[in-house]
Amino acid sequence: MHIDILFFAAIAVFLIYRLNAALGTRNGNERQRPNPFTNADPARPAVVTPLPTAAPAPFVIPAGSRDQLVDAANNVDGRIDHGLGEIAAADAYFDLNTFLQGARYAFEMVVTAYARGDLDALKPLLTPKLYGDFSAGVRTRIANGHTTELTIQRIKAARITEAHMGGTIAYITVDFDVDEVSVTRDASGKVVDGNADNISTIRDIWTFMRDTRTSDPNWILIETQALEQ
Repeated sequence: MHIDILFFAAIAVFLIYRLNAALGTRNGNERQRPNPFTNADPARPAVVTPLPTAAPAPFVIPAGSRDQLVDAANNVDGRIDHGLGEIAAADAYFDLNTFLQGARYAFEMVVTAYARGDLDALKPLLTPKLYGDFSAGVRTRIANGHTTELTIQRIKAARITEAHMGGTIAYITVDFDVDEVSVTRDASGKVVDGNADNISTIRDIWTFMRDTRTSDPNWILIETQALEQ
């Protein structure tokens, strides 16, 4: 019985010796394997190598709708396509058709609200500066005792003439070709501008902006320019 115990004890000592010889024992002076998730030198800041960023993919517009969406004369060098590609890279939810539908809707809302003098409807659609210009026009018209009646017959075309990113802000300029009827009357009802029986064709160049960092999908009007027909 005692011989068996001594025999197994001797085997255990031998196995421990071989295990230490194979794996080594730690005495506090060994060079430890560096941890890849920490700095080897705490006093030295980590150097982070940024991943390469791919250039925005070309914005592909279906050939059949290109003439209706993008102004060809301003896109001869592909700059509108490039700008739309930048915007799409910054905003994964950007859709060109949806944007232009919204731009048409915004055009009707803004011009009809301005004609009515509805400043509350205008305010969320414009930048503060542009709102100030529009509200000044409304106040002048009211002070003169004038009223305006405006009806949009149709928006014949709405084409993008410029698109680019400025930091995190997306900018898109749209050329609107519109048929409308507009007349302004004084307090006595006399026509002082326009013609209630005549359809006028106008061209307006509007620039919209949106901060791509926000979850708000709405674009804000920042500039308008009327072109002579």
